[in-house]
Amino acid sequence: MIKNRIFYTCAFSLSLAVIFISGCAYLTHLDEVIFLKGLENNQKQMQAELAKEEKLYNKLKADIDNRRLKKLTQKRTIIHLYGEAVLCKPAEGANSFKESCIYRKPTGGMFGEIILLNLDAQDRLYSWEIQDSGK
Repeated sequence: MIKNRIFYTCAFSLSLAVIFISGCAYLTHLDEVIFLKGLENNQKQMQAELAKEEKLYNKLKADIDNRRLKKLTQKRTIIHLYGEAVLCKPAEGANSFKESCIYRKPTGGMFGEIILLNLDAQDRLYSWEIQDSGK
């Protein structure tokens, strides 16, 4: 009877020690686990944002192909419909437009297709071009 009590007490103490030690081991790596969880959440957010940008680019391209994008559309309307351009820069040379805005397919890489929207002095759409920057 006493041997059983001693055995169970030792077994119980040993079990508590194992649980305590494994808990400490977990706590020592808690920062790394939290960091990896944060990376996973950031990755999901980036993928969602990329999918959104891809959808807006495809909408712009479809509207150009189907002639739904009309000249003299205001810049703010374009931004509302298709999102911010990757880059807007002043037009070079003696062009009839003052600014060019570049829309790039987010998953197209460096040499993918780009859409160039040219705006006049009143920030209205003057013309557009679809270019393959790989050529």
